[in-house]
Amino acid sequence: MLIIPLGQNMKANQHLHHDNSAQVGIGTLIIFISMVLVAAVASALLIKTSGVLQQKAAQTGQETTREVASNLRIDRIIGERDYYLSLNLNDTGNFMADDGSNLTTYSYTSPVGGYIEIENTNSTSSFNITINSSDADDFTNITYNVSPNSVYEHCFATSGTYTISEGSQDINITVLQDNYDYGYISKIHLTMSLGPGSEDIDLSQLIIYISDATHTAAVNYNLTKVGGVQVAYNNATSEHFSINPIRVRDDSTFDSSQPVLRTGDVMEVTINIRKVFKFGGAYPDPTYIGLATRTTVSLQIRPEAGSLVIQEFTTPGSYFKSKYIQLKI
Repeated sequence: MLIIPLGQNMKANQHLHHDNSAQVGIGTLIIFISMVLVAAVASALLIKTSGVLQQKAAQTGQETTREVASNLRIDRIIGERDYYLSLNLNDTGNFMADDGSNLTTYSYTSPVGGYIEIENTNSTSSFNITINSSDADDFTNITYNVSPNSVYEHCFATSGTYTISEGSQDINITVLQDNYDYGYISKIHLTMSLGPGSEDIDLSQLIIYISDATHTAAVNYNLTKVGGVQVAYNNATSEHFSINPIRVRDDSTFDSSQPVLRTGDVMEVTINIRKVFKFGGAYPDPTYIGLATRTTVSLQIRPEAGSLVIQEFTTPGSYFKSKYIQLKI
């Protein structure tokens, strides 16, 4: 029988105890290093997140300040009445009324500044329209070509007797200086300015929603790029409004390709509501002739930055002989 001394057994146990301590120390070191790495990664993520949040907070603050500070004001709204003689061309080029019926009378009286509007709904044929006047000062015997699916419009700038001809068909129009045969409101003039401390507003990005409970449309500014250069077609059409400067700050020159409204500026935006509802919008109305009396109109003006401007007015019960009607002060 082999007898092991007690001292030697204790020494062996001590050696085993020292080996276990080393293993535990290595594991603790590994855990410590892992915690340091996790802390470093978490710190990097926190720093990155805080930077992104700071940028977003700064951007949000700037946008909020711009929204609050951009105070677009509508100083007044004026309605303009115009005389329109609306004619359509059928497939053979003969004149017809808006409702599609043949014209039974060919003599009309218009005020100076009145319009003749000729619509060619034919998709393939164009027609030549001749306007002649022997006693008007502005022109004599001018021919225009009305292309397919287009509308030709002419303004009678001076008094006199005019003859509108297409083929063998003639229409006579007598234009008088003191004639007040204006129709419904065809144009709306919005005078705009900015409140104190407002941010500049780019009117080329303005959108105007307009409705009279029967018709609705949205109009904007016709600014496009041609050959990389911004070109403005500053006309009130069936889809676009026009901009006219009333007062420009610092006596600077108004640039229609950069129609920016600044504090101190006063601009006039014109909407040809007759064209908008007759030829434009989601559902054009070929019989529309303008804003009648006692009609409620809603305008929602959306600038690029700033709050939505809402205006509503009702046309008066009678227009009398006035060409311009005050709709809202």
